[in-house]
Amino acid sequence: MAFRNLTALALCAMAMPAAAQDRGAVSAGLGVTSFGYSLEGGYQLRPTLGLRGMIMGGFSIDDTFDYEDTAVTGTADLAGGAVLADYYPLANGWRMSGGLFFSNTDVTGSFTQGAVTYDGKLAFEKDVAPLLTTGFRTGFGSGWALSGDIGVIVSSLQASSGNTDPTVQTALSDTNVDLADVPVFPFAGIAVVYTH
Repeated sequence: MAFRNLTALALCAMAMPAAAQDRGAVSAGLGVTSFGYSLEGGYQLRPTLGLRGMIMGGFSIDDTFDYEDTAVTGTADLAGGAVLADYYPLANGWRMSGGLFFSNTDVTGSFTQGAVTYDGKLAFEKDVAPLLTTGFRTGFGSGWALSGDIGVIVSSLQASSGNTDPTVQTALSDTNVDLADVPVFPFAGIAVVYTH
């Protein structure tokens, strides 16, 4: 549902003029992403090109998570950072962005695959991975704007465990083969931004 709403907002923003972003403008914002609450800052190199940095975190979820044929009962600690270059090709509210995601996210707990159960950790295979998004930025007041992104982190997940039992290692290997079949992870975020 969140992805659908963010996509609808992005499509609407494509028809709207972008919030005024002069060369040298500095912005700061607060929001929420799929990796927790976010604090972001930006600098406008020129009206159609800007740079952004984000720090995300503050979400911890205790639950049972299903990944392919493996169930993980434990805690997901979501956090990370990102640096992005934003390009506004039509000089309106729509943008394409690319950069790097720095992961501080993992899921720890009890893994169950078939009849095998073991303690382990699930994390991104790459701690630093490409981040590709599309999104919008549209003004709603003097200096204020609504900003949103939807996209992917180009990295699969990988499970690990300190348990050296051969049966566990075989199950772990099977889990990682399944996880490698999904080479990207979804990303979404929305923020209120002030520019001066």
